[in-house]
Amino acid sequence: MKRREFIYTTAWGGTIGLSAPSLFADSTSKAEPIMVVIQLAGGNDGLNTVVPINNDHYYAARPKLGLKPAETLKINESTGLHKNLTGMMTLFESGQLALVEGVGYPNPNRSHFRSTEIWHTGSDANKVESYGWLGRYFDTYCADQPASVGLTIGKQNPQAFAAAVPTGVTFNDPRKLQVKKARGNQNMMMEMMGIEEDDDSVAGDSIGSLSGGGNIPRSGNSDPLSFLEKTATEANISAQQIDAILKKVKPEHQFPGTRFAQELKIVSQLIRGGMPSKVYYLSRGGFDTHTNQVGAHAQLLKEVGDALLAFNNELEKTGQNQRVVVMVYSEFGRRVQENASGGTDHGVAAPVFVMGGPVKGGFYGKRPGMAPGQLIRGDIAHTTDYRSVYATLLEKHMGVDSKPILLKKFQPLEFI
Repeated sequence: MKRREFIYTTAWGGTIGLSAPSLFADSTSKAEPIMVVIQLAGGNDGLNTVVPINNDHYYAARPKLGLKPAETLKINESTGLHKNLTGMMTLFESGQLALVEGVGYPNPNRSHFRSTEIWHTGSDANKVESYGWLGRYFDTYCADQPASVGLTIGKQNPQAFAAAVPTGVTFNDPRKLQVKKARGNQNMMMEMMGIEEDDDSVAGDSIGSLSGGGNIPRSGNSDPLSFLEKTATEANISAQQIDAILKKVKPEHQFPGTRFAQELKIVSQLIRGGMPSKVYYLSRGGFDTHTNQVGAHAQLLKEVGDALLAFNNELEKTGQNQRVVVMVYSEFGRRVQENASGGTDHGVAAPVFVMGGPVKGGFYGKRPGMAPGQLIRGDIAHTTDYRSVYATLLEKHMGVDSKPILLKKFQPLEFI
């Protein structure tokens, strides 16, 4: 492991259960509900994703980027999906895709970093929370679960996983969770982190000051070095578990060759193999389309739509579809007006997609108005609080009270 990857995986919250679990969970765990959360990072252009095809204000604001009805997959007289979203159209027509329109939050922030932080922590725009919304779910309802209750494919766990008790596993490749064997526990930890024996950064209290060290337990016998030792052992156990599942469970359905589709293929294998994860988190970047949006956005949407259809087909074919709900969101939408560079700038509200066997397909929320007098500084106003989407997933799918997680009560929607 590279030192940076180890720090992300442990100090930010990547631990596994204390004892070696069986490589395959028992049949009872396979009936438990699962959430798959996908972020379209960068700010997806919702108006060219779910297209208001009969809206004159849309075409006036986007003389070049506006998609004509013939360039969309028409749902009804007022709405079409981008023509490359054939996968999502198939899901919509099968009744397994909900489109929640106008999702955002009061006092919106157009910074990628701050808006992502708000979505990840389930906070108001004027508050900064220490823990993520999924981290609070883990702390409140998953205390008896292994830390692999949350699993991310990527470089590091999302802020949404940040919890009082560090929880969550992250990996690009199961082999990257393997642990080197070395002379003595401290040497093992130093080798894992790529640190030489005379490196001052591991002397004394400095281990506790590694990135994310505030989450390292310090009570009782859980000093920082013991925590890292334990995490190394548990990471090895998790790597074995993941590796065993991926070797044993083979896809029943063909997945596209894109990296995103292959990540979803891995998630489907882990679900089928009984991995104890209740939440899977993935991210697909590239949606910050300030320039030359047309081609790039079209390719991104095709990649996402085709991958989601393949994932859903795999779960249907293997009898797992009724226990999995997928939420696809972006930290914000784009401005209504196209810019001079053939793109769009940071906006506010955007649609959220929710798919899966338990989902009641259709339209939810309220479509924001696009007349100049209805815009807020050039943006469509949000009509649905993003935490109502979270509340629906938590209460109607995961079967828990959402208030301790979202810190206040939000009215669930009807898509489940």
